[in-house]
Amino acid sequence: MKKPKLAVIDGDILAYKASFWADVEGIDCLEDRLAVDLENWTPEGVTKTIVALSCPRSKNFRRDIWPRYKAHRDGTAQPDSLDYAIEILYDNADTRCIDKLEADDLMGLASSKGAAISVTIDKDLRSVPGWHWNPDKEEDSVFITEEEADKFFFKQWIMGDSTDGIPGLWRVGPKKAEKFLNSWAKESWVDEIFNLYENEDRPNQSDYGDMTRKEFALSMARCVRILREGEYTKSTRSINLWEPNNWVKEIQP
Repeated sequence: MKKPKLAVIDGDILAYKASFWADVEGIDCLEDRLAVDLENWTPEGVTKTIVALSCPRSKNFRRDIWPRYKAHRDGTAQPDSLDYAIEILYDNADTRCIDKLEADDLMGLASSKGAAISVTIDKDLRSVPGWHWNPDKEEDSVFITEEEADKFFFKQWIMGDSTDGIPGLWRVGPKKAEKFLNSWAKESWVDEIFNLYENEDRPNQSDYGDMTRKEFALSMARCVRILREGEYTKSTRSINLWEPNNWVKEIQP
């Protein structure tokens, strides 16, 4: 696939990194710092950039699916300069923020349809097919196939994401999740993962809340899922939640 001339940049991380710096060094040079960061985060050959910012955490659609999503971060002190950093981005860049969505979703929607390169140091974006660039680790943009992205997504579904308050399967880490996927036929991944959730020996049964184990499992998948093309309808501002049956149909020969 031809490399896009548009890049969607993770404004959340840019703003946080720059504001932490400004809290120590002072805010007088914060605007210049962000300008340099934006330039350094623009992939070679790109002619247009968009800075993606997340909606307020309390309005994220994942909170409706899993109320504990990033709840451990609520009330956590943020850098003193963060609001000013975000204001600078709005004033000096083509900045987008959409109700219910995170910056990750904006990048995922754009890169999965081949419209843009996603620029972030967050490895979770590799669960989305398309062009990606990690400016801290890569010389140039790389293309993630749908097969690679799907495997990353299913791996995350199994193990959850503790940094976002998504528990996943009890005591299953990346190595064990990888081993599971490699031992199953791809067309059985959904059934196998649901089976693991149905039979896990979780000590804290309150994690399930009022959900059945299958409902809990599906909520884990939908929380770790970064939106792809077709999973957000702009005209109605609605989320088209991931459905395991649809995925099974897609991969069947």
